[in-house]
Amino acid sequence: MLISPDSTELARVAPWSVDPQQYGRFLCAIFDEWVRHDVGRSYVQLFDVCLEMWSGFEASLCVFRRTCGAALALEHSGDVYSCDHYVYPENKLGNIMESPLASLAHSATQVAFGEAKDTSLPRYCRECDVRFACNGECPKHRFAVTPGGEPGLNYLCGGYKTFFRHVDRPMRFMAAELAAGRAPANVMPWMAAQDLEAALRRASRNDPCPCGSGRKFKHCHLPQQSHR
Repeated sequence: MLISPDSTELARVAPWSVDPQQYGRFLCAIFDEWVRHDVGRSYVQLFDVCLEMWSGFEASLCVFRRTCGAALALEHSGDVYSCDHYVYPENKLGNIMESPLASLAHSATQVAFGEAKDTSLPRYCRECDVRFACNGECPKHRFAVTPGGEPGLNYLCGGYKTFFRHVDRPMRFMAAELAAGRAPANVMPWMAAQDLEAALRRASRNDPCPCGSGRKFKHCHLPQQSHR
């Protein structure tokens, strides 16, 4: 049964729905491939929006903005609703045959709808280290409860936490490059250097050197590591 996102009924997630942590791992896996090989060549909306947020800008994607309400839904009948996820009688703002669209979009009802995204955040979200990027995501997904039992937690919270923390270092690097007038794609050689450093720390003396020289680690990069 389809119910309103604001319903007080107990939400039941369909058995085929993605698990939050599975979703987070999926995003991380796609990001890891992109940040090493595809920056500047393939554009992924979520990653572009992340770079906006890490650069100090407001997200261009409504689900990650502090407030919402700028993406109204217009039906063929002329009826206007607060959002395409909230096409319910209680969210009807009016009809464009009776009121100008601009007046509906800036009405007190719609402003309150948009601000509620921020004011309804549970304390658990307000104190979160990735709140600046997530902002509770879309209210339609806020049917879970916090570890302390407070309602209003986003169902995908665990996945988003995993993802936003995972991308933090490369996003900070790309934001710094962008601020300096350089290409964010410079993150790819930077990531390659980071990966090599990590592989060198894990390598044993008789392993093939992670640099790909074909020599054993002890005859290649190990002496350099020893002198650091």
